[in-house]
Amino acid sequence: MPELQLTKLLNLPNLEVVKYETPDAETAILEIKSTLAVAICPECKTPSTSVHDYDDPRLLRDLSLSGRKSYLRYHSRRFECDVCQRSFTERVAWLNFDSSYTKRFEEHVYKLCRKNTIQAVSAFLELGYDAVEGIFQRWAKKRR
Repeated sequence: MPELQLTKLLNLPNLEVVKYETPDAETAILEIKSTLAVAICPECKTPSTSVHDYDDPRLLRDLSLSGRKSYLRYHSRRFECDVCQRSFTERVAWLNFDSSYTKRFEEHVYKLCRKNTIQAVSAFLELGYDAVEGIFQRWAKKRR
């Protein structure tokens, strides 16, 4: 039952919290899974329901929950396309394919950097200076 409430609180589309842990007083880790039955092949754009396997879990930084640094443990699925026979990793709207942060967390970092120094944001979020600077630069390019 707490997982259902956390799923609602997390408020990310097509996701379900399957379990959670609080390894210390400052951290929350939510294990999540996709609720979508279909993924679109990036090569031929055909919908696929054939789950081939699961990628290794990724730990993704998200917005804080109740004052705790929040991480999502996510096993993205690999699908096999019945048309072009390629396997591919599902894409989700809330995450850039090669990122360690949710899009909303990156946007939060960007907004903080617009009003503070990168060093101050780095210290506040307990995130490396280079990571904060990289996020800021990517989002600033998008805004041009």
